[in-house]
Amino acid sequence: MSALPSPTPARPTAAETLIAVGLAGTSGAALLVHAFGPVPLSFTAPFVVLPASLLLVGAILIRRRQFERIDALRARLVRGAGWGLIATLAYDAVRPLIKVLVGYAFDPYRAMPIFGSLITGLPGTDPLAIAAGWLYHFWNGITFGVIFALVRPRGGVPAGIAWAMALQVLMMLAYPTLLKARLDDPGFLMLGLVGHTVWGIVLGAGLRRMASRDAARGAAHA
Repeated sequence: MSALPSPTPARPTAAETLIAVGLAGTSGAALLVHAFGPVPLSFTAPFVVLPASLLLVGAILIRRRQFERIDALRARLVRGAGWGLIATLAYDAVRPLIKVLVGYAFDPYRAMPIFGSLITGLPGTDPLAIAAGWLYHFWNGITFGVIFALVRPRGGVPAGIAWAMALQVLMMLAYPTLLKARLDDPGFLMLGLVGHTVWGIVLGAGLRRMASRDAARGAAHA
C-alpha cells in the first residue's frame, strides 16, 4: 500500500505577510521619519513602534495550531526574531574588534545613547537614555530579521547579505543626520559594511539551516 502524500504546509497569505512586514518595519521607519521628516522619535517610539511591537508579540503568542496559517506566520516571526537577535549580537561583537585591529576612531556604539536621548529626551549620558537606546537597537535588529524571514523564510547567505546591504544604505542615508557622521569617514563606512555583512551572513545561514531541517523532517514523514 503506497504512502499517502504529505499535506502541503500551510503558508500565510500575501496580505498577512504584508501586514506583518509593515508592523515589523515601524522601528526602522521611525528613524527615517525622524531624520528626514517632521515626526520625532520621542513620538513614534511610544505611539507607533510600541503598539506595533505589541501586535507582533500578540501574533507570536497565539496558541499554536489554532489556525494553520496563523501558526505558519507565527513560526516565521519567531525564527526571524530569534536569528535577528543572534545576528545583532554578532554585529555588535565584530565591529569593536575591527576598530581595534585597524585603528579607526569612529565609536561603533555611538548610536545607542543618541537613540535613547531622542526617545526619552534625557541626555545621552543618562542611564535611562542609554538603556532605551540599547533596547531600541536590539529591537531594530530583531524586526529587520523578522522582515527577512517573512519575505524569504528559507533564508540563504546571499539573500541575507543583500538585505544587510540594503540596511547599510539606509543607515548611510539617515546616520549623517542622526549621528553627525561623515560619509567620507572610513571608520563609519568600514564598520558598517563589515558589521552588516556579518549580520546578513548569520541571519541568512540561520534561517537556511532551519528550513533545511524542516525539509528533512518532511521527507522523513513522507
